[in-house]
Amino acid sequence: MARDESRPLVPVAVIGVGGFGRWTLQALQQSPRVEVVGVSDRDPGVAEQAGRAAGVASYIDNRSLLAETRPRAVYLAVPPMAAPDLIDLAAERGVHVWKEPPLARNLAEAVAMVRRMEGAGLKLAVGTQRRFGAGYGRAWQLRERLGRVFLARAHYLFNWGPRLGWRGDRASSGGGALLELAYHPIDLLVWLLGLPEEVYGLSVGDQRPEAVRHGTEPQPIYDTEDTAAAILRYRGGCVASVVTTRRSGPVSEELSLHGRGGSLTANLETCLLRDPDGSALDQASDEGAPQEVFVRQAEAFAEAVLADAGTYACSGRENLLTQAVIEAIYLSDRTCHPESPARLLGTHGLKAEECLIHRPREADEEPTPSQRQADGGDEG
Repeated sequence: MARDESRPLVPVAVIGVGGFGRWTLQALQQSPRVEVVGVSDRDPGVAEQAGRAAGVASYIDNRSLLAETRPRAVYLAVPPMAAPDLIDLAAERGVHVWKEPPLARNLAEAVAMVRRMEGAGLKLAVGTQRRFGAGYGRAWQLRERLGRVFLARAHYLFNWGPRLGWRGDRASSGGGALLELAYHPIDLLVWLLGLPEEVYGLSVGDQRPEAVRHGTEPQPIYDTEDTAAAILRYRGGCVASVVTTRRSGPVSEELSLHGRGGSLTANLETCLLRDPDGSALDQASDEGAPQEVFVRQAEAFAEAVLADAGTYACSGRENLLTQAVIEAIYLSDRTCHPESPARLLGTHGLKAEECLIHRPREADEEPTPSQRQADGGDEG
């Protein structure tokens, strides 16, 4: 993708370039809006290899990375337990942050991270990049044609394999399939339908064999869930179901909305709108590489940083809604009763409307009072 020499580039760094961090780095290298100035990883070999491939300096010390390369934004692709310290470091250095989901290990940690960055006048975004996929994006555009939605369904299925590493430790990860995989479909439901009034959920762990497949090595002890299911109840009579597991392939994800005007079914690449009888009314498809979705979101955040915009997609504050829903599901699993995400937000002095102050508005959408206040006092 050609760069526009007349437009300034946003200098960025990537922390964590193993695993998903490789996708993030490759997406940033494809973007004409950013310039990657450095990378870091706790594994010296991984850091050196990524830096050499990208043609930039590599580090194992994050303070040195930020001090020497002086990025305006840093993209974090690190395990959840590493994020709070890195958020503090970025806030100290005046660096905006984009991070891989989940936002945090729990709602309290998420609120603290958002307030830390906003208190420093900086932006924090979360990589809920499915909002930038052609299929889900078309679902957003068509949602009003459904009329009142009474049913929604979402699932994300994935086989992680026998070795979980830090993902098997709740203290390190915050949770399992529900927090890591279901974060995406739950985020889409909150984006499309808003915050549910109540949720009821169950999760199941201990679904692994006693020995590693084709071997005799014992499995490490782990305490995070492999499978989860939840029911979300919305005001006005809408109910939504979410199902996730990290123990079954092939990879499968899909979201469906059903309303009086028809139904739509979407995934990352496609969206199909049907009338109430099932006849197709509209269809969108984009078979482009998944990495293109990463590029779109990376560019959107870079543009927001460059423009010093008061609103931007997938802000950390907006992700507090997703985090609250997941926390309520975990709580419901323990209490065996429906739980309220809004009540959990309230324990931190937050209302749902206040979590939307940085969310971009539609062309004909009137700003809420909280958005007007944010527009008059942009956090960075």
